[in-house]
Amino acid sequence: MPELRKVPVRALFFCGLLAFCGLAAMSIDLDQLKGFMPIRYVRVEGEIRNIDATEFTKTLLPWAQAGYFLADMHGIEETAKSFPWIDSVQVARLWPDTLLLKIVEQKPVARTSDGSLINYRGGRFSPGNVQSYANLPMLDGPLGQEKQLLKMLYLLNEKLKHKGMRIDALKLTGRRAWSAHLTSGVEIEFGKQDPALALEHLLALLPRLGEARIAALQKVDLRYPNGFAVIFKPQSQADLVSLTQPDGVECRRIRSRMYT
Repeated sequence: MPELRKVPVRALFFCGLLAFCGLAAMSIDLDQLKGFMPIRYVRVEGEIRNIDATEFTKTLLPWAQAGYFLADMHGIEETAKSFPWIDSVQVARLWPDTLLLKIVEQKPVARTSDGSLINYRGGRFSPGNVQSYANLPMLDGPLGQEKQLLKMLYLLNEKLKHKGMRIDALKLTGRRAWSAHLTSGVEIEFGKQDPALALEHLLALLPRLGEARIAALQKVDLRYPNGFAVIFKPQSQADLVSLTQPDGVECRRIRSRMYT
């Protein structure tokens, strides 16, 4: 018959104590724990530029009234995310009476015609007053197309930077027609074709106009299969173009011309 192992009395005592505490905890009403070890401080960490920290912490404090152990971390996180300038947030408890929130603010890279801003991922958010971001490029298009607009903006600007040009407004209509406005004031109509390919074609042909005419451009229309049309700024000398050969003598002042 196998010999029974003796269990130390001290081990039996601690096991019994743990079992007793467990049963006691189960019998305690959760309402009795509310306010036990209250949260006295809300610490906000992160680079804060646009969020009102006082208003932010004031909004979160009611969630902390449940106490250190019963504070709803998910509810606090969702409340923090309701602030438009919050991009991401992490919520944690710091012993013995502090609530810690690590936040990352939105980083706008563009704006929309309806007063919203767009972050670097193409996400739209509406913080209200955006006047201080009027220098950001304008993206205008159907809801849900922000990522496509932002991707196209980056692509076109990458091609334009070698010419010292940059887009400050890009538009996509509901009929999938593209247009752009440059910081120099030039408007470009792409139509329904791929704007990136159309811009490459334009940049390859621009030298034919000459520097004076390029500087005097007001609008470029690329909605032609075999070329493009241009409109020059009024009263510019660049609209004195030859209607015959480059060395011809027949000249007339016109504001637009078709190039192929």
